[in-house]
Amino acid sequence: MKTQVDISHHVTPKLFWFVTLMIILLPVTTQYRLLLFGNYTTGVVVGEEYVRTLGISALGPEKYSVIQFSTADGKVVEFYGPENFDYQVGSILRVVYNPAKPTECMVFSLGALYTGRNAIIPGILFLLWMAFYLAFRNKK
Repeated sequence: MKTQVDISHHVTPKLFWFVTLMIILLPVTTQYRLLLFGNYTTGVVVGEEYVRTLGISALGPEKYSVIQFSTADGKVVEFYGPENFDYQVGSILRVVYNPAKPTECMVFSLGALYTGRNAIIPGILFLLWMAFYLAFRNKK
């Protein structure tokens, strides 16, 4: 006679919060080297441009702020900020850049980290994790 195998899963609160924290930190880990080893400076919004990207461009061009900053050796660099952020021209922003390659840069803010395209997969993982947790939690 075959024995029945228990396949129920129990997710402890500690495991739940650990996995949740790891998923929330995923967008930060994609930029961790830049955030840890980059130089921080201030940048100025000098304009905005509408750019058609290769991604989902059927909805029209995306709006990007043009941000300008100076490196430690005086080189002036311009880059696009996060898409669809409405920064006013003249706004001062915190910028982090790679000193060896200043064009590798980003606006240093939670909004820039968590609303970009690199946050889509962690968002989907978070929804799946919540669905898994809610489906297998102990109902009291």
